[in-house]
Amino acid sequence: MIQRASLYKAILHAARLGVSRSAPFRYLRNWLRLPGLSPDPSANLSIEGTIEYGHETAISEGCNIIVPPNATLRLGNGCHIGRYVELGPSGVIEIGENTSIQDRSILVGDVFLGRNCMLSLNVLMTSGVHYYDRWPHLLIRDQDRMVFADPKHAVQHSQPITIEEDCWIGVNAVVMPGVTVGRGCVVGSNAVVTCDLPPYSVAAGVPARIIKQRLSFAPPKSIEWRDEKQYPYFYSGFELAQSEREKNYREGGHIARGRFALWLDCSGAKEICLTVRSLKGEKLVLQHGSVCVQLFDDWHDCRFPVEAGSEPAWFLTGEKKGIVIREARVE
Repeated sequence: MIQRASLYKAILHAARLGVSRSAPFRYLRNWLRLPGLSPDPSANLSIEGTIEYGHETAISEGCNIIVPPNATLRLGNGCHIGRYVELGPSGVIEIGENTSIQDRSILVGDVFLGRNCMLSLNVLMTSGVHYYDRWPHLLIRDQDRMVFADPKHAVQHSQPITIEEDCWIGVNAVVMPGVTVGRGCVVGSNAVVTCDLPPYSVAAGVPARIIKQRLSFAPPKSIEWRDEKQYPYFYSGFELAQSEREKNYREGGHIARGRFALWLDCSGAKEICLTVRSLKGEKLVLQHGSVCVQLFDDWHDCRFPVEAGSEPAWFLTGEKKGIVIREARVE
């Protein structure tokens, strides 16, 4: 009787496992749980935390997406996640709009990718490490366990990785914990990035070293939306892809939503002045530091004090409401 009961349980478990791994079942489950996302049925999605995603986001064959409790995965509009990619946030992984991650890349921990980035094959980014020298006489595995068991050490374990907009990370590249790769950077194949890279750098090697500049990044005192050579200084959060610019041209400026940044030469200046309006008549509040300005759908100048050491200058509209910026300058 015991053998029959065990056999029955084994058959039942196998049947459940077979159903749960079948493509039709996974497709139906994902369609019900994640409407509008429709990942490939072969993708393994274990979502206990929070997942946020935009439209036209693709998750390809064999991906392993694991979001534990209290963790968040954010996928912007038009993201492409290639085959057999692994995404495993411990805090937050955020992937910006129109960013693509190619096959077999792995992002673990706290990782932030900006808009319009391209990650090649087999890229590795993890914000945590193993510990071998805290208590060097102990096993590495035991040192890891002791770090996680101590709240003081555990809170310092994850060192977020930031890849800013318009970056290209080459095949087999590794980006180490705590590194910020500035806007517009190119990282060569097989490189290991161990320190921050300034905007528009081209870096290669182990460890990665800057070998040239993609362009001379020299923030001016003023920028104007029609000058394409000034696009780099509309630094973050702007809709600057060609298709977006063509669609938004009639608005008379560059559009940003939610959080965005401008990079100007603020040396000797007291104020940042923006010529702005809200998009589509939305009533919103524009914030920089502690200063808030009410915006409407007519053009007007907003002034904000220059904050020492705050380059680039970050602004917030809240709730991803749209703002149109025609000009920015310092005075």
